[in-house]
Amino acid sequence: MFWKSKHVDERIKNQQNKIYKEIFFFVIVICLISILIKFITEGVSSENVLTERLILLFSAVYYCGRVAYLGIFTDEVEIHDSTSKFKLSTKFIIFGVAIGMIIAIIMGVNSAFNYAESTPQAIYFFFLVFFVSLLLYSSCIAGILLLFYGLAKKKSDRVIQRMLEDEDSGDQCEKHTLKNGSN
Repeated sequence: MFWKSKHVDERIKNQQNKIYKEIFFFVIVICLISILIKFITEGVSSENVLTERLILLFSAVYYCGRVAYLGIFTDEVEIHDSTSKFKLSTKFIIFGVAIGMIIAIIMGVNSAFNYAESTPQAIYFFFLVFFVSLLLYSSCIAGILLLFYGLAKKKSDRVIQRMLEDEDSGDQCEKHTLKNGSN
C-alpha cells in the first residue's frame, strides 16, 4: 500500500500506542467532566449530554468489539483473572450495580427536589424512586454488561480456536510437504 511504510520500528510503534492510549483516557475523562458540569449548570437532562454519551458508548462498544474480533479479549480476561482478587465478570456486575446506584441517587434527588411539597414527602419520594430505580437500572445495566462480556468472550474464544486450527493445519501441511519432498 502506498501510505504504509515498509520499515516499522517496534519501539516507536509501542510509544505511539502508549500515547494513543493516554489520549483515549483524556477524551473519556473530558467527556465525564463535561457531563458533570452540564448536569450541575443546566440540570439533569439527557439531551444536554447526548454527544458525550454517544462518545462514551461508541468508544466502549468499539473497543470491546475490536478486542473480541482480534481474539485478545480472552487473553485480557485470563491475565486479569490471574492477577486480580476478583474475576472480571464479577467486576462487570459490580460496575453495573454501581452505575445503577448513581443513576438511582440522581433520580431520587431529582424527584425529591422537583416533585415534593414537604420534607416528609421529599424523603418518601427519594426512597421510593431510589429503590425502584436501583432495582431497574442496576439489574438492567449489570445484565447488559454481562451479556457484552459473554458475547465478547465467546467471539474471542472462537477467533483463538480458529487461529490455533489454522496454525495446526499449516504445521501439518508443512510436515506433509517435508515428508513428501524427502522421498
